[in-house]
Amino acid sequence: MTFEQLRYFCAAAQLGSFSKAAESIPISQPSLCVAIRKLEREYGVRLFQPNRKGAVLTEAGRIFWQDAQNILAQADLTATHMRQFAQRDHAEIRIAYTYSLADAYIPRLLKQFQEQEGKGCVIYSDEMPSDQIAQGLREGRFDLGLGSQIPPDPEIEQIPIAYQKLCLLVPASDPDLYEDRETFAAAPLICYRRDYPMYRTLSGLFASWGIAPQITHYSYSEGAIARLVEQGLGVGIVAEIEGLEAYRIRILHPAWLTGGRSIYLMRHRTRMVTQAAKRLQELILG
Repeated sequence: MTFEQLRYFCAAAQLGSFSKAAESIPISQPSLCVAIRKLEREYGVRLFQPNRKGAVLTEAGRIFWQDAQNILAQADLTATHMRQFAQRDHAEIRIAYTYSLADAYIPRLLKQFQEQEGKGCVIYSDEMPSDQIAQGLREGRFDLGLGSQIPPDPEIEQIPIAYQKLCLLVPASDPDLYEDRETFAAAPLICYRRDYPMYRTLSGLFASWGIAPQITHYSYSEGAIARLVEQGLGVGIVAEIEGLEAYRIRILHPAWLTGGRSIYLMRHRTRMVTQAAKRLQELILG
């Protein structure tokens, strides 16, 4: 039994004529008759009884017609649901990114996407640490992620898209140029939270320099660290993001401070994403 056979049968049952049913579909009358005969052979019953006016349903045919209409109605409803899901899949994007990208990069990116590709798209966005972004990708909660490098993961692909140099933030009233690491090591340090990739990066640097800075505060973003530095609570080494110049601080690049942080597009290696997310991904990768 196929949906095509059911539709042919229902047309003939409704119109009481094979010829009229074939004309309404349209299909040749022999093809329609063959389809109905196949149904009768499949179930071992006669569905129609020919008469002078056309074809009349048998008792089995009347029961079959009721069931066939229900089946076709459910199939049409299912098709409608799937079209709705397909439209939603085409128009929705779920993206997560780190706080360092929230003030400038992400708004600019989404504006460009909206202007070029994303009219009619609905975007769900979240700000969180890179490790949590990766977990969300594993669980299927996000289509794409943007953040710092995480440890190698067989499920997550990481593609570098930008690079941010390290810089030293000091209070505007602090006259020191921090020309050596020893001066820096003696100052109170405002650092990234321990569960952030940037904390791991800076800890590796400090170990390679053979120093143990006096960490007095742990914070969650470059902006949050800059605000604490602004209040004279210490100094901070951060990735140089857009917008730091808006704080009442000095941004230094001493010769001993090298290196930086790459920003990565993160995506699940095997999970399918929406068509809209694919277009945003293409824009990010240029």
